[in-house]
Amino acid sequence: MNTKTIHISDILKSQRIDVAYYKDCFRGDGFVPLSRYVDIKGGKRIPKGKTFSFENTNYLYLRLSDIADFNNIDYNALKTISKELFNTLKRYEICNNQIVFSIAGTIGRVFVVKNIPEGKHVILTENCAKLLPKSDDVLPEYISILLNSDFVQEQIEQNRIQTTIPKIGLDRIAKLKVPKLPSVNKQLEIVRLYQEAQASRLQRIQVSKQILHDIDNSILEVLGINNDKSEFNDSQLQKLSTLVGERLDVAFHKGIEKSTKKIKEITYKQLCEIAKLSHEGWNQESLFKDVFPYIEISGIDTQLGEINVIDSVPINKAPSRAKKVVRKNDILISTTRPNRGAISIYNNETVSVASTGFSIIRSISDCVLRDYLYVILRSSLSLEQMAIRSSGGNYPAITEPELRKVLIPIPSLEVQKKIVDTIFEMKTKAKQLHIKGDSLLEEVKQEIEKLIIG
Repeated sequence: MNTKTIHISDILKSQRIDVAYYKDCFRGDGFVPLSRYVDIKGGKRIPKGKTFSFENTNYLYLRLSDIADFNNIDYNALKTISKELFNTLKRYEICNNQIVFSIAGTIGRVFVVKNIPEGKHVILTENCAKLLPKSDDVLPEYISILLNSDFVQEQIEQNRIQTTIPKIGLDRIAKLKVPKLPSVNKQLEIVRLYQEAQASRLQRIQVSKQILHDIDNSILEVLGINNDKSEFNDSQLQKLSTLVGERLDVAFHKGIEKSTKKIKEITYKQLCEIAKLSHEGWNQESLFKDVFPYIEISGIDTQLGEINVIDSVPINKAPSRAKKVVRKNDILISTTRPNRGAISIYNNETVSVASTGFSIIRSISDCVLRDYLYVILRSSLSLEQMAIRSSGGNYPAITEPELRKVLIPIPSLEVQKKIVDTIFEMKTKAKQLHIKGDSLLEEVKQEIEKLIIG
C-alpha cells in the first residue's frame, strides 16, 4: 500500500485535511508564493437595492458572463452604472494592463486587461479577482502565461472550494506556488514566443471561421438560388384564407415572405411533409442502470453543428427536462433561440437522453438525404424562418407546430449529395485549421513551461 507522510505544518498552511488534496498535491520545491510578485484584490457585486443604469454612461460593470472570450472583451456590450454608484465601488475598478483571475464557476481563467476605451471606467465583478504587479520587474503578460500553465492550473484545481459552484479564495490564490521570476528580458522573450504562437493560432481560426461563414453561399450556389438581399415593398396583400390558423401581425408575414422567397424559386416542401418528429420519451427509470448519457443544448457546437459534450448523469439526479430519447442518426434541433444553429446529428450507437429543449427528427422521406436535411436546417434558409416563427423575450423559442411549417428546398438527390459533400469538405478543412492552431499553441506552451521551470 502506498503511503504519504503529511506534516502538521502542511495542514496548517493549506487548511485542508482531505486525502484527495494531498494525494496529488503539487510540491513545487524551490518555488515561491504568487503573493511575492502580485497583490490580490477582490471584485464587488452591485450593492443590494442598487441596479444598472437605464442610460449609457462612462462607467461600466464587467460580469463573468460578459467574458465569452477572455482575450477580447466587448466593452460596448457591458452594462453601465451611474457615476454615483461608480464612486461607491471605485476601489474595485480594473484598468488596462492589470490581470483578471476568475474565481467562481470556471475558475482559474486568467487574462491581461487591454483596450478599455478612452474615458471609460470598469468595475470588476465579485466573481473575479484582480492581480496587481508589485514592481516594474513583474510583467503582467508573463504572470498571465505563468498562471495559465498546466502546473499552476493543477494547483488551482486542487485548491477549489467544493461547493455547488466551484470557487477559489483570494488567500489560496496568494499561496499558489510559482517559479522565481527571471529577468525582465527573459520574461519579454517568453511573452514574445507565446504571443507569436497565439497570433498564428488566431489567424488559422479566422480562416476557419471564414470557411464556415461561406457555407451558406455555397449552398445557395449549388441550389441555383440568387443571394439577393434587397428589401421588399412595405405593401403586401394576403388573402384571408391564407391567414386562418396563422398570425395576423404584418411584421411576421413580411419576414416569412422575405425568408422564403428564395426557396420558392425552386421545388420545396414543408418540413412536416418530408420528416416526422420523434416523441419517444424517457420515464427516468428504464433504459439505464445507474447513470445515463445526457445531451443539453449547451453541448452543441453551434459553429460546426456537432455534439461536443454528452454528460454522464446519475439517474437519481436526472434534471426534470431530461425526457427525450435519442437514437443513432436522429437530428436534434434546439427550439430555444433556434437561430443560433444548435442543430446536430447523433452518431452514437448507444441510446442517449436529450433535454426537452430539443425537437428530434427520426423518420425522413426517401426524397431527402438525412445529411442534406441536417445541412439545410443549419443554413440561413431555415434559421431565418425559425427565428421569425419564434416567440418570447430574451430566450425566444419555436413551437413544434411552427417548426413543421419551415420550408425546405428539395432538389434532386444528386444535387443534395453534391451539397452534402461540399459542405462536409468545408467543415473538415475548417476543423483541421482549428486543430492545427490549437496543436501549435500547445507545443509552444510546453516549450515555454520548460523555460519557466528551468
